[in-house]
Amino acid sequence: MKKSLFLAVCLVMIGISASAVTINKVLLQHKGNVTLFDGDDMQSAIDAAADGDIIYMTLGAFNKPFTINKEISIRGVGEKTVVNGDVTVDIPNSPKLENTLMEGVRVIGTLDVKSAVDNLVISKCMIDNVKFSADVSGVILDRCYVTASLALSTYIKDITVNNSKIYKLTAQEGTTKNTTFVNCNIYQFYPLNFCGTIINSAIENPYGGEISSSVLMNTLVNTYTYHLKVSTTSVALDCYLVSSYNRSVEESCNIAYSDEQLKTKGYLGTDGTVVGINGGDTPFTLVSSVPTVTSSELNLDLEERKLNVKLTVSPK
Repeated sequence: MKKSLFLAVCLVMIGISASAVTINKVLLQHKGNVTLFDGDDMQSAIDAAADGDIIYMTLGAFNKPFTINKEISIRGVGEKTVVNGDVTVDIPNSPKLENTLMEGVRVIGTLDVKSAVDNLVISKCMIDNVKFSADVSGVILDRCYVTASLALSTYIKDITVNNSKIYKLTAQEGTTKNTTFVNCNIYQFYPLNFCGTIINSAIENPYGGEISSSVLMNTLVNTYTYHLKVSTTSVALDCYLVSSYNRSVEESCNIAYSDEQLKTKGYLGTDGTVVGINGGDTPFTLVSSVPTVTSSELNLDLEERKLNVKLTVSPK
């Protein structure tokens, strides 16, 4: 690993360890060189980047919205890298991205994809709202938490959501069937217009309705206010419908199970309160995939205007 990248990683890790300090810095890595920007200059860092570059964000509050208009990768340190504003994806020429676009960032706002793009990967992020305003394909949301709304639209050609938590899921009429949720918790699921596959997940539907033209496999459905019907145009395999007050049997699903049986099957968290993939409140880990600094020495030479760095870095 090059020394300049050591510096970038070191500064990022300093931000992680200094939990009482707001670092609020942006580091642009370009061809082995690192340029440091203030947090409010995030857009300047993106504008200075070239396709293939990596931008590291330390912990802290970044209080200006920004637009990703390059084929770059943005990496934060997790939920302590906070963007107070919208993040827009507007990359020209409809590219097929080679790397994860954004990882380990908390967005208090909307992630809006406004340009056609292929292989769009968002990983380990916590985002209020996610929406798509242009044709996208190969979308992957991996270990993310959408705290307000994920809006499926006809712009999405195919999307896979893995090991994620979604507060509210909506879908426009005509949404593609190439929509797959695996190991997910969906707290407000609106079946109207939804086409897709839900596997080994837990969904809550407080308003009832009917699931049609969909596939549910190994999924628990909590219909705590109204009953939810699975129509004959759908496939429901090894699914369980649960009421808050009593467990009920529906014609299109299997028999109801006790809490202990649900725990054994992995539907119910070991704490007995959370239905989901891993139990507990957070079915994902907000840790960015950067090397870990196991020890570091820093000193600033004011006369030479140099920051001397000595690091021991573990593998990724």
